[in-house]
Amino acid sequence: MHPWLVSSRNLLRRRHFVGLLFATAALGLAFSFVSPFLSMWGTGEIGLTPVWFSAFMTVVTLSAIAVSTVLARWSDSHTSRRTMLLAGSAAGVLGYAGYALLRNPVALVFWGLTFVALSSVCFSQLFAHVREEFSSEGESGDATIVMSIVRVCFSVAWTFGPAVAATTLAHLGFRGLFFGAAGLYLAFFVGVARFVPHHPPQPGLESHGREPIWRVLSRRDLLACFLAFALVFAAHALNMMNLPLLITRQLGGTPGDLGVAFIIGPIAEIPLMLWFGQLAATGGRLRLIRFGVVATALYFVGLSCAREPWHIFPIQILSGVSFAILTNVAISFFQDLLPGQAGLATTVYSNAGNAGNLAGYFSFGGLVSVLGHGGAPFACAAACVAAFVLLLAVPAHAEKGALRPHLATGA
Repeated sequence: MHPWLVSSRNLLRRRHFVGLLFATAALGLAFSFVSPFLSMWGTGEIGLTPVWFSAFMTVVTLSAIAVSTVLARWSDSHTSRRTMLLAGSAAGVLGYAGYALLRNPVALVFWGLTFVALSSVCFSQLFAHVREEFSSEGESGDATIVMSIVRVCFSVAWTFGPAVAATTLAHLGFRGLFFGAAGLYLAFFVGVARFVPHHPPQPGLESHGREPIWRVLSRRDLLACFLAFALVFAAHALNMMNLPLLITRQLGGTPGDLGVAFIIGPIAEIPLMLWFGQLAATGGRLRLIRFGVVATALYFVGLSCAREPWHIFPIQILSGVSFAILTNVAISFFQDLLPGQAGLATTVYSNAGNAGNLAGYFSFGGLVSVLGHGGAPFACAAACVAAFVLLLAVPAHAEKGALRPHLATGA
C-alpha cells in the first residue's frame, strides 16, 4: 500500500486526530462566517465610511500581527500550544460576541485590538502543534502530509461556510452571524480542551528565546520569504475584489458565471493540497513554492487575456494550484526555516498573509482606476514575478535549517 495511504489510515484510526480535524473544521467555519461580511457590517450596520472602516481594519490587523508574533515567540519557549490555543479560542468567543452586541465605534476598536487580535493566534498555533505532535512519530508519517490533511479540513469549511453564513445573515442579521462565529470558536475551544494534550516547551528551546526577536525576523532568507509571500497574498486579495467586477462589468457575465468561477478553484484545490503535500514530504519544498508562484503569475496573465466569462472557468484551476501550494506546503517550509520555533515560524507565514491582504485592499482602488478591471491582473502578475525573484535569492539549504552563520544573524 502507498506510504501516504498508510499514514492517512493510521492517523484516522486515532481518536485524538479525528477530534482535532473536527476542531479545525470549526475554526475554518468561524473564519468563513466572518471574513466575507465584515465590510458590509462595518459600513452598513455600524455606519462607518469606507475610509474609517479601512482604518479600523488596519489597526485591528496590525494589532493581530504584533500580538501573534510576540505570543508565538513566548509559546516556543515558555508555555504549551494547548494554553495558547485555549486563550486564543476564548478570546475569539468574547471578541465576536462583542461584535454582535456592541455598536459604539470606540468600543469596537478596543474589542478588536484586544480580543479579536488575540484570537488570531489560533491558526498559527494549531499548525505549530501539528508540526510538533506528528513530526517525529513514525506511524503518522511525515508532518507535511499530516498538515496537508489538517489544512484540507480547514479549507473544506470554506466551500460551504460562506453560504451558511449568508443564510444566517438573511434570517438573524449581523447579531446572529457574529454569535454564530462566537459559537464556532467555542466549539474549537472544546475541541482543543479535549483533543490537544499539554506539552511543555521542548528542552533547549529557551536558547532560541534568548536571541532577540528582531534579529530572527531580520534574517535575510526569512525576510525574503516574508516579502515574497506578502506580494503574492496582496495579489490574491486584490484579485478577490476585482474578479467579480471583471466578470460582471468587463466581460458582461452574470452572477451565475461568478458563482461557477468561485467554486472551481476550491474544488481543484482540495485534492491538489493532498497531492502536493505528498510531493513535499519527499523534499524540495522551495522548488514547489517557486512553481506555485509561477502558476499564480500565469493565472493572473490568463485573467487579463479572458474575453468571455467562460474563458475564466478553466483558468481557475491555476488558482487552485496556487492555493494548494502556497497555503499548504508553505507552512512546512516556513517551519523548516526556523527549526525548533514552529510557533514563530507559522506566525511569520500567517502575518505575511495579513500584510499582503492589507496591501491588496489599499491598492485596489488606485490600480483599478488606472488599469481597469481587465488590466489589474497584470499588476497582480507583476507582483508574483517580484515574489519569484525574491525566492530565487533564498538558498536551497535554508529549508533544512542548515543556514550559514552570516545568514542566521542577518549580517
